[in-house]
Amino acid sequence: MVTLTIAIGLLPYLIHVGAPTDGLTLATARFIQTGENTERVVSLPHRWTPENLFELTTGTYRLAFRLETVPDEPLFIFIPAARHQVETWVNGQRADPVPDTAWPTPTSGYSFLARIPRGTLHAGDNALVVRQTRKVGWLPGRLSEVSIGTADQVMPAYRLSDFLIEEIRAMTFALHIALTIGIATIWITRRHDAVFGWLATLSVTSILVVLTQAPQHALGPVDQFRSIALTPAVGLMAIGMALAIAGLPRPKWLVPAVVLLPLALLLLGQTGTVPFAIVGLVSACFLAAAYFVASAILAHRFAREENWDAAIMMGPCALTGWFALHDVLVVTGIHDAPFLHAPYARTLLLLAITVVLMGRLARSLNSLDNANETLRQQLAAQEWELVLMHEKEKIHANRMVREEERRRLMRDLHDGMSGHLVTIIALAEREGERGKDIEQAARAALDDLRLVVHSLDLGDGDLGVALAAFRERLEPQMRRLGIDLHWSTEKLPAVTGVTPQNALSVLRILQEAVTNAIRHGAARKLSIQGQTAPDGQALLCVFNDVHGTALQDRSNIGNGLRNMHRRARELGGHIEFLVTENAATLRLSFPPHLPGLQ
Repeated sequence: MVTLTIAIGLLPYLIHVGAPTDGLTLATARFIQTGENTERVVSLPHRWTPENLFELTTGTYRLAFRLETVPDEPLFIFIPAARHQVETWVNGQRADPVPDTAWPTPTSGYSFLARIPRGTLHAGDNALVVRQTRKVGWLPGRLSEVSIGTADQVMPAYRLSDFLIEEIRAMTFALHIALTIGIATIWITRRHDAVFGWLATLSVTSILVVLTQAPQHALGPVDQFRSIALTPAVGLMAIGMALAIAGLPRPKWLVPAVVLLPLALLLLGQTGTVPFAIVGLVSACFLAAAYFVASAILAHRFAREENWDAAIMMGPCALTGWFALHDVLVVTGIHDAPFLHAPYARTLLLLAITVVLMGRLARSLNSLDNANETLRQQLAAQEWELVLMHEKEKIHANRMVREEERRRLMRDLHDGMSGHLVTIIALAEREGERGKDIEQAARAALDDLRLVVHSLDLGDGDLGVALAAFRERLEPQMRRLGIDLHWSTEKLPAVTGVTPQNALSVLRILQEAVTNAIRHGAARKLSIQGQTAPDGQALLCVFNDVHGTALQDRSNIGNGLRNMHRRARELGGHIEFLVTENAATLRLSFPPHLPGLQ
């Protein structure tokens, strides 16, 4: 976009529509203005201004040329650059100008082409009269070299001029209308976006300025003056657009000034308080200054935040200000140039606005795509979370079913089997010595049943609860047997991963050790202690004193010890069984985090 800006900025200086090289070129003429008495010789190109700067007058050029022979094919008069309305006569007969379209603006500069009627020329000396009539009083008259040639000689230069002046203006105007419709449509649906609001207002106002700059109107009609009065409003709108693109707050005076300044200029001009030409000159200067201010705002914002919309519009705004200043210098006579450049600035501005709009549209679409992708990812994540929650819910439901089944088994075992065992014990007590063995077996079965039932109700971290319940059942039994019990598990580390199965394994190992101590060791003292091993393992020690020769034959406890080893391995631990002359010690060590056995 920067390259395009530079190219269009240099276009009026790089492309020169000059006289054809193979035709007859006239560069000297005699010139006189209306009201003057004496002709003077001038060199072409020539610029002229009446004594009264804003007088609507006519300048007449008289040129002479010589033809050795009159060609059979038609000849044309071609003026590459002229300003104001041009008419030509050859040997007293008016040349027929090529029909103009609505796009050439004589006040801005245009190329003139006229066909010399047949029979007008003759061999030898011929006279050509070019008359320029000023229709707008603040622009100097200007005439370039005059060429005479055939169609093949003058048409290439004329077509180039036609493209640069007429076709570009026609394409620009068509683009202007289409872009204005598009911007206005976007603004209607995005009223909150100040950029589109200023662009829509600027585009509509610019179209009104173009439509009121009809070349056939003379100086002073109301529609021409409205065009001049609207020019400062366009400059203020450019400042508003720059502020909106830069994301800066709009001054409170800006919108009222857009309306009040043109009204004030219109009132001053229509009442004659200020000369019409002065109003036009002030309006043009204000427009140039406003576009320079807009360019400075955009440049500052780009330097601070790398706002590329600001960078795209910065160059065209600066170029528009420069072209407006260029035209002011031409109008005032300070600088001489064949054409006014302001129409080309509008082309660049429209292209820049199109690029900004397409960029904003692309960013909006990218943002929408990113939002859709984010939503898709979030939806996929939510779906995955729902799947996980469903799986967790299924696991929880299965656990609840198993837990309910455990509770049912506990109730059934407690209400059924334990009742029957209590009855057996009561009947055995009535039988005295004959029922002693039955009573012991029933009590052992009842203790084992209670051990199983209680273990079914344990969860993670409940090993201490299980050991406390085991102690409560053990103490009455030890008192009945006359055995001194010492219990201490405070130093046992916190054990996690407790399930009904591994809790039952720990309790059964303790139960087996206590049973062996009572049955095979004839214990009178029993000690159960919980400790933390040096390697962090949980350690349960069962110590009992040994009386007599009960442990001399180790075979009677072999099966029980093998079962304890098996259960210890299931826990991830091991058993150590030590026997001395007067004591026996069983050491159960297992990890503080038990494996998840089911």
